[in-house]
Amino acid sequence: MNACKEGAKFQYPDSCICYAGTIRCLLGLEYRQIQGFLAGLNQFVKLPVPYYTTIQRRFNKLPTELHIKPKKRGEPFWVAIDASGICVTNRGEWMRKIHRKGKIDECKGFVKLHISIDVKTKELVSMEITTDKTGDNTMFDAVLFGAIHNTGNSITKVFADGAYDTENNFEKLTKIGIEPIIPIDSNADTKPPPDKFIQRRRGEPIRRQHARMQLADPKKWRKDNQYGLRWIAEMFFSVFKGRHGDYVQTKTFSNMQHELLFKAGLYNQLL
Repeated sequence: MNACKEGAKFQYPDSCICYAGTIRCLLGLEYRQIQGFLAGLNQFVKLPVPYYTTIQRRFNKLPTELHIKPKKRGEPFWVAIDASGICVTNRGEWMRKIHRKGKIDECKGFVKLHISIDVKTKELVSMEITTDKTGDNTMFDAVLFGAIHNTGNSITKVFADGAYDTENNFEKLTKIGIEPIIPIDSNADTKPPPDKFIQRRRGEPIRRQHARMQLADPKKWRKDNQYGLRWIAEMFFSVFKGRHGDYVQTKTFSNMQHELLFKAGLYNQLL
């Protein structure tokens, strides 16, 4: 690690800093507490004990990865896509709305996790982190193609909720060979085109075709297409927040992103 490094050499390997970061994320300790934890552990197992500021500085520079297990080629690859918020401070809505007089900015509101989950293995295969001002559908492409890039496999089905119900999504998914399992709004237009339908030489919108089949019998559509598998994305958020808490400990947005990506990698490792 010290090869070709300018300035002072590292005294602690990345593995030591990664271990300290893991303890911090799993136990919710502060950096000073981690230093004390390592000092106590050093009485039984000889480990280096970095100063808490060193742990903080080095941890926020560690490379992060999702630790996705290799997948077999040719197997059906279905993903569930969803988004949820994480508080940026350990304070309630009363503190944010009353004491801050409703002035909620980037560091006083939420950060959003946009995720895609392998419905078979319940493994996180892609995640994007944005501010609470970013809409769910805005990051649809990022998490979809991120899942393809991270696994190297082609997706055959996408499960998502009504927030992703747009004509663009249906057209795009159908064009690249992915079946969209997305509920369509009940007031969607289902009328078939007239016999002499000509609209700039384009065919009938894909979403309208799906709406006609789906709204004819919604219960049957949900059962036949196994729409209940979308809840695996909700299960991820339940497990993730139950294990790591529903807030982040860091203060700056870049460090929040790093912390959440590190925790996401721990989630996959602990499956």
